Amino acid sequence: MLEAAMFGGIPEGTGYNFAYAPHQFMQAQGRYPRPAPRPPSPSLEAQRLIREQQDDEYLAALQADREKELKAKAEAEARRVEEEAAKRAALEEERRKEEEARRRLEEEQEFERQLAAKEASLPQEPSSSDENAITLLVRMPDGSRRGRRFLKSDKLESLFDFIDIGRAVKPGTYRVVRPYPRRAFSDGEGSLTLNDLGLASKQEALFLELI
Repeated sequence: MLEAAMFGGIPEGTGYNFAYAPHQFMQAQGRYPRPAPRPPSPSLEAQRLIREQQDDEYLAALQADREKELKAKAEAEARRVEEEAAKRAALEEERRKEEEARRRLEEEQEFERQLAAKEASLPQEPSSSDENAITLLVRMPDGSRRGRRFLKSDKLESLFDFIDIGRAVKPGTYRVVRPYPRRAFSDGEGSLTLNDLGLASKQEALFLELI
């Protein structure tokens, strides 16, 4: 029996009818078998999904923050451009108003110089006893009257200058009219004398007609 156990045989005359085989742990094997990988537990899978979801949410929040920052920068730039445009427009409007005020001032000054020159060029008013003197009474558009003595030899231009320096009407916007017989006199006839135009009576009543 001992020999059989040592040399792997079955002694003759025993009751064993099958060959003895060594235990499987005593058999030579090339390598140990590897156990099959087990699937991750449900708790690990859930943790992985939570981490992925958190990562996605973080990336989405980061992208949203970047978009907000870009939008804020764009809005700030638009406001800056708009404010600069408003400043330029305000400066341009101020320059325009200053230029307009300067132009009006120059026009007023020129107008006053012209009126001063007209007043200085008026012939001396003759006395009422002068036989060549005529009194011209002019009714203004507002109903008031202006009168002055002129010589028959004075030019019609002197009458227009006398009306202009009264500042009741703007020069060049009217004509002088004798009602009867009706006769309208324009500043284009300024070089003619009063006598040439038929204004030779001792007193003439005239009125202004706006054109």
